[in-house]
Amino acid sequence: MTTSESTGLCWAIKHSFVHYISRMPDGRGQVSGGARPLGGGGILFEIDTEPPQAPEDLDTLYAFRGDVRFAGHHGMLFVRIADPWIEVREGSAVVTVADPYDRDDEPRLPLVRVELPEPVRDGGLDIWTIQQVRLTPQGCGLFNDVYQPGEPFEPIVFALPAGARA
Repeated sequence: MTTSESTGLCWAIKHSFVHYISRMPDGRGQVSGGARPLGGGGILFEIDTEPPQAPEDLDTLYAFRGDVRFAGHHGMLFVRIADPWIEVREGSAVVTVADPYDRDDEPRLPLVRVELPEPVRDGGLDIWTIQQVRLTPQGCGLFNDVYQPGEPFEPIVFALPAGARA
C-alpha cells in the first residue's frame, strides 16, 4: 500500500489459494461491502467508521469492513473473509473475521495471528506492515483443513490517518 492509495487494510490473503481458485473452470471470487481489488492481487478493506461494540478485554481494536468470497468445485468450496479486525490483547495480535456463514449469533473467527510492529508515519498516515501472518487452528477449518496451523499467509499492510487509534 502506498500513500497514494486510501486508508484501510490491504491483504492478498494467500497467493497459492487465490491462484488455485482462478485456475478452476468454475472458480470465482467477488468483493463487496467496502472491499475492493487492488493491482497485484491485493484486496483493500476500508476502515469501519462505525464498528460494533468491541469486547472489553481488548487493548486495541483496528476495525475494517468488506466482504470477500471465493467459490468453486460446483459449490463444494466456499470461503468468506469479511470485516477483518486486528484485535490486540496483552501484546498478542490476531486478525478476526465475521462468521464465514453469516450467522448473527456466532462469534468472530480468529483467522490469523500477526506480529504487530510499530507504525511508520508517512505524510498524514500511520502505516503498519505486518510480515508475520500465520493461520490459527480455528482458521484451518475455513480452508477445509488444507492448511495447517501456523501456515504463513501473505503480509498485511494497513494505514490509518496519523494519530488515529481504536
